[in-house]
Amino acid sequence: MNKEILDIKLRFPISETLKKKFPFIPEYLYLTGLFLYIASQLVQGTMIAYRLIPGSLAYHIQLLAIFIVIVKAVLFDDYSLKDWSILILLGIVLWSSGNNAVVLDIFYYYIFIVSAKGIDFKKIATLFFITITLGLIITFALAKTGLISGLTYTRPNGAMRYALGTIYPSDLAARCFCLMLAYALIKNFKLCVPEYIGMISVTIWVYVVTNTKVDLILMSLFIIVAIFYKKAVLALKLLTPRGIAIILGGTVAIIILMSYLYTPGNKVMLTINNALSGRLHLSHIAFDRYNVTPLGQYIEQHGFGGGTKAVLNYFYIDISYIRVLMMFGAIVFITMVLFLLYLSYSFMNSQAYSLEIVLIFVALSALVDQHMWELSFNIIFLATFANLQTFSIRRTDYTL
Repeated sequence: MNKEILDIKLRFPISETLKKKFPFIPEYLYLTGLFLYIASQLVQGTMIAYRLIPGSLAYHIQLLAIFIVIVKAVLFDDYSLKDWSILILLGIVLWSSGNNAVVLDIFYYYIFIVSAKGIDFKKIATLFFITITLGLIITFALAKTGLISGLTYTRPNGAMRYALGTIYPSDLAARCFCLMLAYALIKNFKLCVPEYIGMISVTIWVYVVTNTKVDLILMSLFIIVAIFYKKAVLALKLLTPRGIAIILGGTVAIIILMSYLYTPGNKVMLTINNALSGRLHLSHIAFDRYNVTPLGQYIEQHGFGGGTKAVLNYFYIDISYIRVLMMFGAIVFITMVLFLLYLSYSFMNSQAYSLEIVLIFVALSALVDQHMWELSFNIIFLATFANLQTFSIRRTDYTL
């Protein structure tokens, strides 16, 4: 097959006709699918799915959402035959890996990444912010009225933690942190004093309600970076894309090595483990019990989310990097790391510094939570093929 054939753009006559008459259709299809997926996944992370609606309903809505964005991509996105060959091959790898792990979140997220081509990323961030904010307000109201359980947990030191209708306090804290990132993106970090005060107030409220230390640190650090945004951009320029890539890659390598080599007798590791609420220890258990596979495996886990009953033999992999490596396999893990580095380089190359800062904070949060590849928490990866004109000082077209 020669190069001319591989470079042919796949277009359907009906697609061109529809696009000329109704140019808004591709964007509407994508945003509709994205809304349905984010909303249904949010419901799965609340007690609504445990008390008010069947859990299978949210899953079927997600399948409908995926179908809608696939239709958008096939009919309206001008990928070439070579592009589609690469995308489908990678999709097969991700599907196989997710099927082995019995978790298809990465594969579904990938479909939304591919289908986001040409969509204004600011509209994606706005849709995310509105959907999650309204969803949380509805969840809080349902918990307050007693229609769903609010769930209350107690730390060993006696500190109370409230989930307010979500399945666990740390999930609520993570959602609020992600909303803060999305809001900063919508405003492109052009924030005023009342907005900073609002972000500080939300951070304090989240800590008082959820008693989650790691999100308190992340949210506080993010507010500082937002306040000193121009200096943060200058720091990024001084680091250069290569320097940032080394730091990101090195951080991932360090957390993997520390988890693998963790011993409670090492005071430094023990201190870090305590700071991460025991996450190094739990990740080490994963390495101890399972081998790293090429394309993933099912790992039985028992967490506290969704109930108040005591959990015997608690075991849950919270660190996203360890989760991907152990559950989805070495091939997907390496692909994920390369993707992170590529996306960071792309943002820096197009001078989309606001996106780069959010990407770095997503990478940091992945050190402590498992939500990196859940669309109702993190949308930054959708910027891969999306329209970044709003964020880029110098516009760059993203191609395979």
